[in-house]
Amino acid sequence: MMKRIWGLLCLIGLTMYANAQEVKDVKLDWYGFVRNEFFIDSYKGLDAANETFYLVPLYVGKDANGEDINEQASSNLSALASRIGLRISGPEILGAKSSGNIEFDFGGIVKTEPTLFRIRHANMVLDWESSRLLVGQTWHPFWGGGAFPTVAGLNTGAPFQAFNRSPMVRYDMISGNWTVSGAAVYENQYTSKCFEASNFSTPNQAQRNGVMPELVWSTEYHHNGITAGVGAQIKRIKPRMTVTGTEGKFKADEFLTSSGFMAYFKHKQDKLSVVAKGYYGQNMTHLTFLGGYGVATRDEATGEETYTNYNNYTTLFNVVYGKKWQVGALFGYGGNLGTTDPLYDDGSGKGIVTGLLPNVQNLARVSPHIALNVSKLRVVAEYELTTANYGVGAFDFSDGLYADKHQTMNNRFCVMMMYLF
Repeated sequence: MMKRIWGLLCLIGLTMYANAQEVKDVKLDWYGFVRNEFFIDSYKGLDAANETFYLVPLYVGKDANGEDINEQASSNLSALASRIGLRISGPEILGAKSSGNIEFDFGGIVKTEPTLFRIRHANMVLDWESSRLLVGQTWHPFWGGGAFPTVAGLNTGAPFQAFNRSPMVRYDMISGNWTVSGAAVYENQYTSKCFEASNFSTPNQAQRNGVMPELVWSTEYHHNGITAGVGAQIKRIKPRMTVTGTEGKFKADEFLTSSGFMAYFKHKQDKLSVVAKGYYGQNMTHLTFLGGYGVATRDEATGEETYTNYNNYTTLFNVVYGKKWQVGALFGYGGNLGTTDPLYDDGSGKGIVTGLLPNVQNLARVSPHIALNVSKLRVVAEYELTTANYGVGAFDFSDGLYADKHQTMNNRFCVMMMYLF
């Protein structure tokens, strides 16, 4: 309750400031939209914001009659994705144009607080024309600049498209049509998983205890309606703070390092927009990709462990045509390539693993849509078919995969209406 009160007080304060006369060289520009979505699903899913943000159908097993428990129809009408933001243009500082951005919505942080008033963006920028420094929370560099899918759903193509906003320090060097960027990124809402849940555990504990920020490099080329980019990232986490063996409880000292790569292409000309994108990496759950990691070795006496990453990939293709009337579609596919090293056999038959559904072997999505854009109003109707094959049967400790698969499928029909201001 206090979080919501503080959020409202901040908004009131910003509103009072915006309504005041212009102070020195500072200019304020409010923006945002009111967004309502009605959707029907055929299968309960891994989701957020009261199912508005839908990732994949979530398999939890079968009942005594052999029926899939989560194969359950549901529907909802939600305005949680409504948004308000403020762009700030400031005076010259250190020879650079200064600006800032702060943006809020009601999308919540966890499933237990789906209507929480939260910060989406909060950053400042110093722009020297040939270089640019950003400090604060914004889209993760793997979001891919302006090359992201156009769909009706709030998921914006996730889990085939990276979805993450994080605090960072990012420096861009600009030369002609090229931009080369380096960023040091810390986790906030979108986090790496750890094995522990206790009174000292926080959602971003694994990355914080890894000490070093996630390091991301990317480069982008933009010219004449063509945008192309590539990027790489490396991160280190600490999966546990303590371990327990037959000789007692001990402080853990083991870390896990992982890496990831992306490439994308966008062509936009007149009424046609085409986006193609691909990701490959390890333990990229903080980017809302499926996967994770597991225990590779364990000392029974001390409980000391080493860890190994799951390797996953996703690809997507998005095409949109039209202006007032638009038609488009997204096609996505992803797969689990298994762990880098064999997993430790703890006798459970499934290994010791964590992450974001590392038991999903592959997944796919097809989502056509039609949209009407009139002045400040946008209305979209979309059909989204998402399938996920879960590993079942014998578990292979050599790569963390399964002998058989159980297919899940969700049919989502969504109508989204958005009024922009």
